[in-house]
Amino acid sequence: MDDIPTPAIAPAGWLEALARSEAERAAGLSVPGEVVHQRIRDAIARIEARRATGLRHGTAAGVD
Repeated sequence: MDDIPTPAIAPAGWLEALARSEAERAAGLSVPGEVVHQRIRDAIARIEARRATGLRHGTAAGVD
């Protein structure tokens, strides 16, 4: 069994993002892991806040 995704089954944009990431790594460009983790935690907090607001009011967030 081959664990490498083929272009036919990879989600849209993933192969391009992977190629861009590999090129950046090869060029010596990198971001510390803690920075990446913090960005992910921040994004999760924003998503959860929007979801909580929408659920609490019974409507989608930002909709009157």
